[in-house]
Amino acid sequence: MSDTLTLIERTIFMKSVEIFASIPTEALAQLAALATELTFDRGDIVFTEGDGDSGVLIVVDGTVELRKGDTVVRLLQTGTVQGQLFLEKSDTEDYTAVAVVDTSALSLRRRDVLQALLDYPEFALAMVQDLARRNEQIVARVIELEEQLAAVSPGTSSAPAALADPIEPSSSPPMLPKRRGWWRLAARPQTKG
Repeated sequence: MSDTLTLIERTIFMKSVEIFASIPTEALAQLAALATELTFDRGDIVFTEGDGDSGVLIVVDGTVELRKGDTVVRLLQTGTVQGQLFLEKSDTEDYTAVAVVDTSALSLRRRDVLQALLDYPEFALAMVQDLARRNEQIVARVIELEEQLAAVSPGTSSAPAALADPIEPSSSPPMLPKRRGWWRLAARPQTKG
């Protein structure tokens, strides 16, 4: 793991990662040039819950566990991207990351990735698609766990109260102004008479 990647190797690797695949190669090379290469031995802490936001981590080779307390939340394997870019509160890390095996990764600063999102809309679209895919996987897992929980308590005639609630809470429809042309009134300066 002591070998460092050349800019061409970083760019080729990043182009093979689904999230980055739609970015034009020239732009991806610019982003790859900003990446810092990191290596971790088995058992090393990559970052700790509460640490300052470490930006985006891209696993090049190896496996990293994301943990919340004693619970493994997600395994980051080759080609996996981890970052909290869309969270408003991304001042600190929400998880602890531990290298399961010897691991190499690329790290990008948050501001560099955000600039790439602004410069290349196809990158932003790929990030949103990745989040949607992960959300779908989480919902499927919640459904599976609810079914397992219901199977464990077969003696009850109805599902426990927690299972009766929907996974996603319903939201009320947006309140629209009752008056036509409200935006013109809002834009006018108010005079006191």
